[in-house]
Amino acid sequence: MKIPKNVDRMLENWSKEYKKGFLGYFILLFLKERPMYGFEINKQLVEMTHSKIYFQESGIYQILKKLKKNGMVSTQWKKSSKGPRRKYYNIEDSGILLLELFTRDYILPIINTSAQFVKMHFPDLK
Repeated sequence: MKIPKNVDRMLENWSKEYKKGFLGYFILLFLKERPMYGFEINKQLVEMTHSKIYFQESGIYQILKKLKKNGMVSTQWKKSSKGPRRKYYNIEDSGILLLELFTRDYILPIINTSAQFVKMHFPDLK
């Protein structure tokens, strides 16, 4: 199916906006599992989404810097078996609380509403 230019342009804009908006959330979710360094977070995102979501590393580091400044994460330098030391990010209690509140107040309502609309408007879409 050939996608008209105006639809393609809007799709690209929406894609950028939603990814940008969820990046901090995704980062904190990964850090809730275990401490990670920036490149590793991006690699996990790419793997988990089967390459549908990719972020420039600079964007990830900007979000990590902001999360650290606001006390959501802390850092620790660790030796690497491959190359130089790496800065690992750890989620703090305030980051876990932020995740819980954002998930309850925003993510779950978005998921539930989206699921209803998908069933209603795209019943054959899997």
